[in-house]
Amino acid sequence: MGIYDSYNRLGKEYIKGTRQNFVERVGESGLKKIIKDIFIGKNIRDYTEFQTQSRLIYSYSALLELYVRLLGDKTDSVEQYADYIMNDYVEAENDEKRKLDLWLLGLTGKGLDNITRDNILDYRISFADSMNDIVASLEDYYGPVTGFVELSGRRIDLSWNTFSLLMMAAGAQTLTIRGSEKSTNGKMFEKLILGSLLTIMGFEYLKKPPARLDKNKKLFWLSHMDANEREIDATFAYHGKAVNVDIGFIGKGNPEITLDKVTRFGAYKEIGGVPHDMTTMIIVDTVADNSDLFQKAKRVNGYVFQMKDSDWTIQFAGVLCRIMGISHELTKKNAGSLEEYFRRKLGGIEIQNFI
Repeated sequence: MGIYDSYNRLGKEYIKGTRQNFVERVGESGLKKIIKDIFIGKNIRDYTEFQTQSRLIYSYSALLELYVRLLGDKTDSVEQYADYIMNDYVEAENDEKRKLDLWLLGLTGKGLDNITRDNILDYRISFADSMNDIVASLEDYYGPVTGFVELSGRRIDLSWNTFSLLMMAAGAQTLTIRGSEKSTNGKMFEKLILGSLLTIMGFEYLKKPPARLDKNKKLFWLSHMDANEREIDATFAYHGKAVNVDIGFIGKGNPEITLDKVTRFGAYKEIGGVPHDMTTMIIVDTVADNSDLFQKAKRVNGYVFQMKDSDWTIQFAGVLCRIMGISHELTKKNAGSLEEYFRRKLGGIEIQNFI
């Protein structure tokens, strides 16, 4: 029986990081509440961060239980521990099982590529040498660590070997899960936000860019690549006017990413056989006070919206209506009325279409 087979139910459940896992944990009503709250300026990380923390803690508990039940008595010799994990890695039938082995060797999937250069057998030797050096240094600095961990009627004695190997595994686990949650949740909510908002504003959703476009219909489609292989988060079109939207939950800590978005798209494009005048809209979480993003966007006929603003959807609707020459009730709303308005509107939207 392999190591993954000894991993408990929580470990197996939370090792996965798919959109569907998140949806199952939160539920459709929970997703709609998050969308509604983002529409009125609340921080998405108030929800996703605590989901991530929950996934991490449950994963740590499963890892600890795995050490108590199976791995603890194999840590007296780092070489023997590394050999045991390595043999399991070689025999593992799929990436999910190998992912756990990588964690136990202090690696992530990206680390496997960048650190080992796909030569994990040699890495095993370097890993053991490094851990032995670290343990010797810790014992010299602190002296021995003693005690035990007891869980579900089983126990392991603590040593610097056991502690160091467990912490290395937990560190790799953290990097993988945080990276997975950031990517998965970000991409999913980008589609949910744009899909829901454009549907509320009367645009019809297409699953892919149209080969032939009816310019008399208000249409939109989500994440796709343009002719220059640049990813576009959404495009919506009506009567020869079209808008490319770039959305990202980017804050003050990533100004260079935000500035890069301004010059991505051109001012003219043929879509579905119909020529369109193009506009760029950029939606971010927060723009730093000293940023010149707004001026840069203005010079290329673009618009920037910050999701931290309680009325950002009203601003968005106003610009969209002006560009397209249409009207919509959202432009007449005030920030105080948006929560009930969006709660009612989201109730009738099939958000699964955008996941």
